[in-house]
Amino acid sequence: MVMNRTVLLLVLWTMFAVLPAPVQGQAEEAWGSQFQEANAAYEAGEFEEALAQYETLLQETRHFSSEFNAGNAAFKLGELGTARLHYERAKIMDPSSEELQANLALVESKIVDRITGIPSLGLKDWLVSWVGPGKLRGWLIWGLIWWSLAWGLWMYRWRRARPDSKSTLAFLGGACLALGVLGLVASSASLERMKSPERLVVMEDRIDVLSTPSSTGTVLFQLHEGAAARVLSQTKGWKEIQLDNGNVGWVSEAFTVDV
Repeated sequence: MVMNRTVLLLVLWTMFAVLPAPVQGQAEEAWGSQFQEANAAYEAGEFEEALAQYETLLQETRHFSSEFNAGNAAFKLGELGTARLHYERAKIMDPSSEELQANLALVESKIVDRITGIPSLGLKDWLVSWVGPGKLRGWLIWGLIWWSLAWGLWMYRWRRARPDSKSTLAFLGGACLALGVLGLVASSASLERMKSPERLVVMEDRIDVLSTPSSTGTVLFQLHEGAAARVLSQTKGWKEIQLDNGNVGWVSEAFTVDV
């Protein structure tokens, strides 16, 4: 009994040690206060001040509402690239938000480039929506809970279970372990998306997309402020991109910002 309790406490300690610590006390109060101040500036029509405050807040933490509101403030200022950037970052955290989708579509309607995506079944987008920076903590909790249950069931089977129930406990423990592995895989995917941005946004009025990662490359086409593309690879100062319509080329990283 003492051993089981010790193991349980160890598992719980590990769970809370691994998870990001929640903001508490004065830090939480300061964070909320700064967010409210930014909202007040936005409501007063001081969009430049509101945008600056949202972006300062976002340097410290990922927050869907701050990203969304920063996009709104940038759009009010006519900064389409900045608006698109913040909406795309918010989309990673909550791709199902209908209000976000509507605002993103509004920004896209103002952008010079009209990029028609290649039709797909949407399965990949559905799977991707389950992982991302906003999902990392949830998947960590999911995985650790199921891992803990698996260990608990197997320890009970080993020490106290009746012979006729051992097979059932072994099956349940295996199922819990599989769910724990699912959480681990999803957590890894979420973390990878945080480390390696998959998309970028053009921040200049107009840039050239070249055939090679060099200023001497052939100009394939041009993109304008607010256009977004997938990052395929990168080398010193250059990024290989792919548009939603399949077009591929190289752009200077000086003119873009990673989502």
